[in-house]
Amino acid sequence: MLGNAAIKEYSFKTTVGVPPYAAGELKFRKGIKQTAFHGVIGSKGALLKVHNTFLKPFFIEDLIGEYWQMRKVAGLFDVTGEEIIEIAGPDALGFMNEMVTRDLRKAVDGQCLYGIMCYDYGGIVEDAVIVRFSAERFWWVGGLGYSEQWLYANSLGRNVTVRSLLDRKALASIQGPRSRDILQSVCGSDITGLPFYHSVETDVCGVPCVVTRTGYTAELGFEIIVDQEKGEGVFGGIWEKCAAAGGALCGSGVMDLRRVEAGLIDFSTDFDWHHTPHQVGFGWMLNMNKGFFHGRDALATQEARNPASKLAGLRLAGQQSPLKGDAVLVDGVSVGEVTSGIVSPTLQVPLAIALLAVKATGIGQKVEVASQGQKIPAEVVAMPFLDPERKLSKV
Repeated sequence: MLGNAAIKEYSFKTTVGVPPYAAGELKFRKGIKQTAFHGVIGSKGALLKVHNTFLKPFFIEDLIGEYWQMRKVAGLFDVTGEEIIEIAGPDALGFMNEMVTRDLRKAVDGQCLYGIMCYDYGGIVEDAVIVRFSAERFWWVGGLGYSEQWLYANSLGRNVTVRSLLDRKALASIQGPRSRDILQSVCGSDITGLPFYHSVETDVCGVPCVVTRTGYTAELGFEIIVDQEKGEGVFGGIWEKCAAAGGALCGSGVMDLRRVEAGLIDFSTDFDWHHTPHQVGFGWMLNMNKGFFHGRDALATQEARNPASKLAGLRLAGQQSPLKGDAVLVDGVSVGEVTSGIVSPTLQVPLAIALLAVKATGIGQKVEVASQGQKIPAEVVAMPFLDPERKLSKV
């Protein structure tokens, strides 16, 4: 007679086989690490924060001053900690086209797409920049979500590998009107004609890098991805040229100000797996004509297409920044809450992104925001709050 342990072992082996899945690389998101750029930027930060296990500056000396240097000249950021996941192999295109909601077959090699993945029930796994190198190699450049696990779980049985490059690659971002000129001065290829949301593999400061014309500021900008061990030299070389042009080292606080002005939403701040694309303004990414993708059936339902709540923009009276979690009221009754809030340096007014009951999302709707013991008058306005046609990023 088999004992309990023997029964469990027998059941496991006969049900799922040995081994049940390919061995993955052991990786823990724990501890605090310095980025490859720390000697150039992190050590100068007046206020530091931890992003996906990496220690990085929130600002260097003067948050608002650095914001204006970025907007007028250029800002150089350390964005290490963004999760780069490489999907490679003969089945990569077919597999990734089932994972994301947009049609990757329409992208050309070297193109980047802003995209999302969804769980089968319709909730969002995460958003990311998808870099297509070829039909057999893609990068998913996202944030703190569970994209690696979701991709890996669905890759089993497919002729692809899924590999995190989190601890192998360092990411820099240069943003602002002079960013192209500054980066070109240390770039081995001509990037003056690199289209918006495209990439190139080239040398930067003499080191092989991937350069994408992307960013999280809605300004003209580029991201530079480099092997960790070569990162400090590359970042230092770019900073030398940026400083000479009158640019600034910038922390994530500058990026957060600018992304809210631009109506760019943030995973884990404005939305997560509880929310569907229709709730957060991502409905345009759903290509319902391309065939199967995860979440398609759930997102095709009338309930999903007509959610009870949606993200909306708020413009507030006064000069007090709204805080995440502040209640939004109509006639004293809560209709939602703030997910992100700032005081815009450019518009000089408080702005918020809020998840509201659909009935309260009409442009011009008068509301109040209950913040720090006050009820602040506010109005629902269109997003983006600044540069609504996104002209700055596409020059």
